Amino acid sequence: MPGTTFQLELRPATLDDAGLVADLETLRNPDEPRDPALLRHWWLMTDELQKGIRCIDVREGRAIAYVSASHELWNQVEPRFGVVRPLLNPDVWSAARYADLVAVAEDWLRKEDAATAVARIREDFDQEIATLEHLGYREDRRMRISELDLTANRGRLIAIRETTRRRMKEQGVVLHPLSADPDPEKFRKLYEMSIESEKDIPTTVPWRVLDLAEWKRFWFDDPAIR
Repeated sequence: MPGTTFQLELRPATLDDAGLVADLETLRNPDEPRDPALLRHWWLMTDELQKGIRCIDVREGRAIAYVSASHELWNQVEPRFGVVRPLLNPDVWSAARYADLVAVAEDWLRKEDAATAVARIREDFDQEIATLEHLGYREDRRMRISELDLTANRGRLIAIRETTRRRMKEQGVVLHPLSADPDPEKFRKLYEMSIESEKDIPTTVPWRVLDLAEWKRFWFDDPAIR
């Protein structure tokens, strides 16, 4: 691992670097290990549906720093938001190096005529939050993420399953895989429902509504969906 005096040596990150970045994300957040195949899919979708850059610093076969910046494909009247995603190996973490990564992303966004840079980060990442606040970032919105312990709640979940199955049968509700649905309009209907529900989600950064073909690729090319 580099010494304390090293300088960042960033190069463009390619799809082949997804595994290195996934390992770096997992090192920073071991409670949520990153799947490299899923990360690669997200990069592919960003390349297709947005505009962005990705840069990485690799030493001795390991990623020690990564940063990306991206923005929607703007029209002429939208507020121009961009997203910055800096990531540093904990062994070389410093506020100055983290700020350098943020600066790389911000410089690119300025060249793209972005008006506002946004960073999304966990509330318990105290070092990163403190550095971002020092750089002028301010909290605007929080998102709640829930987890369910399937082992600890197994008995309750099985009981709920049986009750729900009984009620579904009484109401004539049938649940089956999407692939078994004979409706030729099933993807269009699911797409319209999905887009409508997304419009109800409060957001600071506006997003472009995907067309049906884009939506299908985003969701059904996802390696996490079977």
